[in-house]
This record gives sequence, C-alpha cells and structure tokens, in this order.
Amino acid sequence: MAFGLFKKKRKEESSADTSARYHHLTIESVVPIAKDAVNLIFNKPESDFVYEPGQFITIIQVVNGKKIRRAYSLNSTPFLDENPSVTVKRVEGGAMSNHINDHYDAGEVVQVMEPMGLFTTSYDPAALRSVVCFAGGSGITPLYSLMRSMLVKEPNTIVSLVYCNRSAEYIIFKDELNELKSEYADRFNVIHILEEGPSDYSGRPSAAMIQEVAGELDINGDSEVFICGPQPMMDVVITGLKEASVDESQIRMESFEAGKTSPKEIIADEQSDALVTVLLDGESYDFTVKPGRRILETGLEEGLDMPYSCQSGLCTACRGKVLEGEVTTEGAEGLTQSELDEGYILCCVGMPKTDQVKIEVG
Repeated sequence: MAFGLFKKKRKEESSADTSARYHHLTIESVVPIAKDAVNLIFNKPESDFVYEPGQFITIIQVVNGKKIRRAYSLNSTPFLDENPSVTVKRVEGGAMSNHINDHYDAGEVVQVMEPMGLFTTSYDPAALRSVVCFAGGSGITPLYSLMRSMLVKEPNTIVSLVYCNRSAEYIIFKDELNELKSEYADRFNVIHILEEGPSDYSGRPSAAMIQEVAGELDINGDSEVFICGPQPMMDVVITGLKEASVDESQIRMESFEAGKTSPKEIIADEQSDALVTVLLDGESYDFTVKPGRRILETGLEEGLDMPYSCQSGLCTACRGKVLEGEVTTEGAEGLTQSELDEGYILCCVGMPKTDQVKIEVG
C-alpha cells in the first residue's frame, strides 16, 4: 500500500453517500424479462435524478461481506417513463448479477451512483435519420432506451434493430419489441439472429452474415450505427460493417466488459513516487502513488471514496481532468479524442508520469 497524507480531513462514508454523486432508489417491482434476466423497476426518484437515454447507473451492494459496484444501463427513457429501470442478466460466477436475481425484491432500497455515460445522442423533431442498432444479449438495454427515444422524439427517423441471442427464450424485451414493431410499423424493423432455433438469420453471427444484413437494411454513408454487446460479437459486427464499406466514423459502441483494457504504458522503474492531489466534492486530498500503480486503486487503498464502476477504462465513472502534471491515457477507451485533448483522464487506468499531479475528479 502507498502511504500518503490527506490535505483536509477525510469525509465520513455516510457523508459521501449523501453527496450529489449518490442516490438511493427504491425497487417498485422485479420483473422476469427473459431467461436468466430480470427488470428492476424503481419508484419515481427525486427530481435531482436526471439521466439521458443510453446512460447507466452503478449499483453498490455488499455481497458476502464485500462492497462491490457494477454498472447497468438504463433501459427506460425519461421521455416516456416516470420510473427508471435497468435489466440485470445472470452471469455465471457473477457476484452482483446472481445476488440481484436471487435476492432483490420490491421495497428494497438500492444505493446507486449518479447516471453517467456518453453512449447518447441528441434529438431533433425535424431530423430524418436512418439508425441501425446491433445488440447482443443484455446489450439491448441502452439501445432499447435510445430506440424508443428516437421513435417518439423524431417522427421521421427510421430505426432498425439487429438482435443476436443464443435462442428465443433469451430475447430480452421480446414482447415489447413486437409492440414497437406494431406501433411504428413503417419506421421500426427488427432482425433476429439466433444461434439455436428458427430465426431471420440462424447460427453464430459472422462477418459475412453482418455484411448481408447491412445490404438488406441498406446501411449507407448516411446511416448511424449503434452497437452494444459482448466484445466478440461487437468485433464481428465491426468487421462485417467494414466489409460492407461502412465508415468507422458512423459507428458508436458501448461496452462494460471488465478487464478488456489495461494500460500497456509502464512507468520506468527508476521513476520516483508521485504526489497526487485529487480535488473531489470541493475538498482536496493528497496521497502518494508508487511507480506502476494506478491512481484509482491507490486512492481507494488510502480510503478516499473516489467514484468508479468498470475499472477497465470503459465507463468514464472515474473521469478526471489533469490540472497539473501528466497522467497516462492508454487504455482510456471510454474517452473521446476531444476529452483527451482537453486533459481528461480515467483514474482507473491512469498512472502518474510526473512526480506531481493534480486532478479534478468529476
């Protein structure tokens, strides 16, 4: 553990829990939505809980004596739903997903971090967009929010969904998608790809299959593409779209695959310890980061309640702006190039490159 001294007195956790970064949501109902997946519908929250379609919340829960955090995309849309909701799919060996599926029930109060994420879009009632969404499994959740928002806010926009699953019983929002197809028959289309059983396309998704789908949907230079799902599925979709001459600038992706990225830029052994100052919630904290150590992990070891979720450079929950010094940015896949240019880093993958660093978190 790296030792350090906070410049100001550390806040008690109870105080941090009530800060603007945290909310307490009460579960209204837990609804089975597909095989091994439930929909958590929360009571209408207080007015300061604000989110955009496509964003996520981070659920904080003590499981088997250990406090863990997991990010879940909001499948609801503020344009139509009073009650925010998330879908949680059971993952083999997943501490949080299994705990939620096995134990959560109506009336339970859940601590969450404020909505975050950049997998969003703007809306224009006069827009005439062609949007194609590719989803795999529970990757449908942010796309479901985005698609419903586009259909209701942009009466001329055409939306298509290509949804990959193992079999029909795993299709999340199957009935709801059919209802959308009926309501917006001329503007909403669904193509299912199932590994098992009859479907529009059968078998595992392949680049050739995606290329064929792109032709069927007439994905062209004016199309916007949104992708969310397991990384192997997203890689196949990207390859197929590129083979169909879809430019990478037209594509937006979302992933929370833990451990997908890690910084490759290693600080030289001879570099000295770095004094890191973190500005958080109006207070300033100092701690020492050893060479090769990440800022977030050291801050947490020192007891500082820094925001975080995926810990793999994807979700941006731990975003900070460097005010002094330099920090590595390799592995910070969740940041846009403009954010990097403005000096933003992700504390979960960031390591000091200079012996003094000051970061404003948030």
